[in-house]
Amino acid sequence: MFFFHRIRRTNGKYENKGVEVKETLDAAKQSYHAQLGAYAYGHDANTDFVSCMISNENGAIVMNEVWHAAVEPVTEAEE
Repeated sequence: MFFFHRIRRTNGKYENKGVEVKETLDAAKQSYHAQLGAYAYGHDANTDFVSCMISNENGAIVMNEVWHAAVEPVTEAEE
């Protein structure tokens, strides 16, 4: 069993979008990537923060990503 956790900040308000129970890791990954693809990386103009995480029933974090519009990524040229 896997758990998909998600939080967004839209129009300046944080929203706990809850935890979804997924029977397989593939199902959890599909939701994870769908959430990031729909709201992160500037895909939704009203959203400036997205946090997604997949954990398993033992509490281990399998995948985790936080996107914040105010944080500029470092490119190889800048390093």
